[in-house]
This record gives sequence, C-alpha cells and structure tokens, in this order.
Amino acid sequence: MMKSKFIIQIFILLFLIVNSAQANTITGNEIKALIINYLDNKNINSKPIIKENRVFKKCGHVLNIRPLFNNFKTVIVSCNKPLKWQITIRTNADSTPKIHSKKKINKVSNSIKLITLRNNLKKGEVIQKHDLKFDYKPNSVGNGFFESFDSLVGRKINQNLSKGQVIKIRHLEENFMVSEGQSIIIFSDLYGINVRMQGNALENGHFNELIKVKNISSGKIVQGRVINEKKILINY
Repeated sequence: MMKSKFIIQIFILLFLIVNSAQANTITGNEIKALIINYLDNKNINSKPIIKENRVFKKCGHVLNIRPLFNNFKTVIVSCNKPLKWQITIRTNADSTPKIHSKKKINKVSNSIKLITLRNNLKKGEVIQKHDLKFDYKPNSVGNGFFESFDSLVGRKINQNLSKGQVIKIRHLEENFMVSEGQSIIIFSDLYGINVRMQGNALENGHFNELIKVKNISSGKIVQGRVINEKKILINY
C-alpha cells in the first residue's frame, strides 16, 4: 500500500514538473505561426521551415523578427530576456506582395500621391497648412512637385492658383535665406577674435552665397557669406 502511494506521488511530481517546463517554453509551431502572421501583415506569403515540436525558452517580450540581408526569404527570430537566444529560419517567402484588389494596384501604378490646393489662392498669398491636401494625380504630372506640407507652408505664390491644382516650384516666389533690406548681424571671427555688428542686407541671398551688406554704425559696405537667416560672415 505504501509503495503504491509512493509511485502515485512520483507520477504527480513528474506531471507538475513537465507542466511547469511547458509553461516556460515556446514551440517551433508557435514561432512558425508568428512568422506567418508577421509576413502576412506585410502582404507576403510564406511557409517557414522549422521543426514544430522543437522547444525554446519562453521570451519575456514579443519575439523580434527581422529579415536577413534585407530579404524576407530568411528571417532571424530573437529573444533578449530572460534568456538571450536567436535562430535563423527559411521562410520560402513569396517576393511578390499579395494583390488585394486590381483597382487599388492600377491606381497606384498609374498615379502618384501629391500635394494639391484645397481652395483657390491669389498671387502674393502665403500658403497655410489648411490650404493643402493630398490627392492622386497621373504620373504624367511632370517634375518640380512637392510631397511634404513642411516644404510649402509659409511660402508665397507668384501667380493665381486654382483649387485642386498641383503646386510646383515654379508657382512659388524664390525662397531666399536673407532678403534685401533685412536687418542682419555682420559676424567676424579672425584669429580667435569674435566681432559682431548690426547691418542691413543690400541683396537677396541663399545659404553660403556672397552678398553685399552695410555696416549700420560705420556706413561701410562689405561683402559677406550667408550663414543663416540672421548672420553674415565677412571673413572666410
């Protein structure tokens, strides 16, 4: 009787040990499912090759999955804690993304997403963010267009523009870093001696361009290089 109780206790102990070990592991089958889902979100079909009954230490975070050599045909799956490990897995990924709808593919292949005007603007007006929107236009739209609102907000247009029109570089007044008549700082740094003087720009200028400036205190006109929106360097 005592012997039977002892055997039962041994079986119970082994059962608890096995269950505890399984709770702290992840199988190859689970990793395979994670890879398939990861690539599916990128519209890529895959059939990862991994032994489904293989066991790995369970990770304390979401497993890291990244392509090997920027190619999803092979991925690296890794864990950083509590135990650091990684494996390389062939995915047999289809390099051709899944096509969701013919209509969508045709739209993307025959057009381009560009910034257009939400409403009419008159010559001399300054573009504000609410004046802009994204729209798809034919690839034949040409060159000189913009793809970022930040490149346009605050710029002044040099002609009347209509609602829905694609904004191009030729529609904008030239964007000088320093404008003629602007108050600037004339800056000199020679042999470690730093000198600053108030001045006025006598010409428009882009970054790193040489322009004429006037020293307000002396009235002297000198030539300097545009460093930023306020500063002109006169020794270089």
